[in-house]
Amino acid sequence: MTDSRHRQLSRIYQHPIEDGDDARAAIAADPGVLASALFLEAVESDDVTSIESAQQYLADRIEFFGDLVSLAAEPIRAEFETRVQAWR
Repeated sequence: MTDSRHRQLSRIYQHPIEDGDDARAAIAADPGVLASALFLEAVESDDVTSIESAQQYLADRIEFFGDLVSLAAEPIRAEFETRVQAWR
């Protein structure tokens, strides 16, 4: 497993993610897991100081995961946004 995205997703989903197919399957099966993990990362980040910076953080992370999240990007954004709105 050489792709750092696979390692990160293995940690988040708590099972081995060996390739892109594994990653896409895990994300498609439960995009809320990834949204929750990314929200927690944003909460812990010193760079996230507002709702806008949290939304940018998510955009950057979705871009990082690229094709692995492309089919689930909207559900991930929606779940993340629900959590961020609790900050208002």
